[in-house]
Amino acid sequence: MRISLALTIAVTAATFATAAAASDVRILNLPDKLQGTWAPSAEACTSAGQERLDIAARTFGMPDTACDIAWITVTAARNGPAYSARSFCTQTRTGLKEAPSYLLITPLADDTLLVRRPMGSSPADPVTYRKC
Repeated sequence: MRISLALTIAVTAATFATAAAASDVRILNLPDKLQGTWAPSAEACTSAGQERLDIAARTFGMPDTACDIAWITVTAARNGPAYSARSFCTQTRTGLKEAPSYLLITPLADDTLLVRRPMGSSPADPVTYRKC
């Protein structure tokens, strides 16, 4: 009896652990709908300020930083997919390489993204970006 109960618990735990891990998928490129120039406001689209974010299939950049994407993980979320891009960035002015970091992107409705920029970038909190 104890052996069958222990076996049932082990099989159930393994099933749930597998289901949770199966929601993450690695992809090679960011989807076309995420690519382009993004900014928190229409004014930031036309200015050369620090707020613009340029996203391509395997790279992204801000006015002071250029980043190469090593891999992208897509996670299923309640309101749609969430993208996590593992990146290696270089400061464009100094050429200084930064520590590896993640760009986290959650697409919202109406050509908007919720973005958490890499560590060390400003702002560190999530920002809503609109497509320029």
